Amino acid sequence: MKKTLIAFAALSAIAGMAQAQSTVTLYGLLDANVGSAKTNSFSAPTLLNPNGSYSSQRQTLVSSGGLNGSRFGFRITEDLGGGLAAIGNLEGGVNLDTGASGQGGLLFGRQANVGLASATLGTVTIGRNKTPYYDLHASTGLRESAFDATTNTNFGTAANYNPVSAADGAYLLSNHNSASAPTAATWLGFNARLNNSIRYTSPSFSGFSVAGIYGFGEDKGINQRASQTYGGTAQYTNGPIMAYLGYQSDGYARVAGVARQSLENTLVGASYDFGVAKVGAQYNRAKFKNVTATGFLNGTGIAGGSIDPQKEYGLSVSVPFGATVVEANYGQSKGNTLGKSTGAGIQALYSLSKRTTLYTGYSSTKAYDRLAQLSVN
Repeated sequence: MKKTLIAFAALSAIAGMAQAQSTVTLYGLLDANVGSAKTNSFSAPTLLNPNGSYSSQRQTLVSSGGLNGSRFGFRITEDLGGGLAAIGNLEGGVNLDTGASGQGGLLFGRQANVGLASATLGTVTIGRNKTPYYDLHASTGLRESAFDATTNTNFGTAANYNPVSAADGAYLLSNHNSASAPTAATWLGFNARLNNSIRYTSPSFSGFSVAGIYGFGEDKGINQRASQTYGGTAQYTNGPIMAYLGYQSDGYARVAGVARQSLENTLVGASYDFGVAKVGAQYNRAKFKNVTATGFLNGTGIAGGSIDPQKEYGLSVSVPFGATVVEANYGQSKGNTLGKSTGAGIQALYSLSKRTTLYTGYSSTKAYDRLAQLSVN
């Protein structure tokens, strides 16, 4: 009964906003490019081929979202008085190369939420929200464009994140070595958006702000615990200086009675704008909690045991030349269990107007070691 009443209250808020002639903003962004991508594939070790085998393929393709994800959305605001506003946001991703919806085909996969905003108390939204950790991860570097060496390979859904088989486990733990065109991530992935979540974002107090999110998972069963995900961030911005700290724990469903299993990302970073150039640095520690793995590393079997944390670094620089901006970054992920991968990217942006930008870029990622075959317990 409580769940029904809460849902009804949220729907009533939207209906009331429409009747009160709220401000409704329709917005969008279109991004398409033509490029070439080389994909390296790896065949798992077998008894006859204990080291596995590699093959490569180059593809010329038209892609969507090279610099920014293509999208359309509706932003709704109603002034309730006293500095309080009711807000709502529906935002869907679009793949311009095919016309399909982004984020796995979701109509409003980028954002779908409703909430309250106060200039003095902050903003609370419920629904499908971007995580605060994702906001910080994309704040330094190439903003997670197709050329970003630390681009996140988003888990997307709990089904993708839950390592129920060797194939899923390999995706979970080795995605920093993936090479899905046109991007190749160096760092491990995380959930950039959470379904069934509550997010709070504070106002800025003399440059300081905080944010937090909790995702309920809603996949609890008779013999299964729910896959809660949560995280928070703290940020300081003062003129050319920005410094921040972020944490996110992505959990997945597990058998009742088993300790919570998760991937924990802890991020610290800073940037400084000198005017002639803006430089930034990030350090991330990705740690698997209560997770053990067995499989092959460079053809050698590894016994079941804990997974060593990945230590991940990112450096970036952005240099403006009038209407042109050149940006570059370097990323590395290293750990004893999952091996090492490095990547570098560069892009150049030219502003034809305030709304139209031409861009070109290049990125490359190299994996020195990788888990070829994996099961997770």
